[in-house]
Amino acid sequence: MHHTATNIAPTMARRISLAAWAMAAFGTVAGQLHALARINSHPEDLEYPLTRAWAMPAMDALRPLLDWSDPYFVYWTYGKIWLPVCVAFAAAAYLVYRRRQPKGAEKWAWRIQLAAYAILTLSVAGDYYTPWTAQFFGAGLVALALIALGGAVLGIMLVRSGFRPRTTAWLLILFLPLFFAITEVTSMGNALLPLMWGWALAAHQVAGVGEREPHPMSAPTMPTRG
Repeated sequence: MHHTATNIAPTMARRISLAAWAMAAFGTVAGQLHALARINSHPEDLEYPLTRAWAMPAMDALRPLLDWSDPYFVYWTYGKIWLPVCVAFAAAAYLVYRRRQPKGAEKWAWRIQLAAYAILTLSVAGDYYTPWTAQFFGAGLVALALIALGGAVLGIMLVRSGFRPRTTAWLLILFLPLFFAITEVTSMGNALLPLMWGWALAAHQVAGVGEREPHPMSAPTMPTRG
């Protein structure tokens, strides 16, 4: 079957959807282990009451997983989990973008958001897979700012245009308040989890629609005169 430049083969769409779900689930669990390793190497994080409430008993229970090497090395090693997670949710967002075929201002909002996901993914790779942690961490902060501000704009556009699933659009809008709420309890990486689940949900809906059928996520088009 021939696929146009804006289409992704159904088999590939299903693979992206499955990877997005798998990595969101993996990140939800493994992300907390990384958070504990972060706290173990940065004890000042225990000054946050909500963090201390769950982290202290969890660290006692999982001590063998945290003390097998130098605390910072353990933290840096577990941080590697975020690269495949970020790749998966960025791919899921790209899949939805390609199927939606947005126009006008929404198209630019999508491009800014996808660029931010790409920068974030490169930042995570550099942060945990190279010695230049500080430099790549700075790039990640830029990406997070674009995700927070640009994502809110895109989310509002999606809500106004009737995008489904609406959950994904609202998670884009609420990224910043959720970011602050999550980082009060656990590590910064886990603040990405709402986005991961949101794009997994959207990719699942995309992958479930046949290519020959009109797609419910497509951006609305203005009627033309015959």
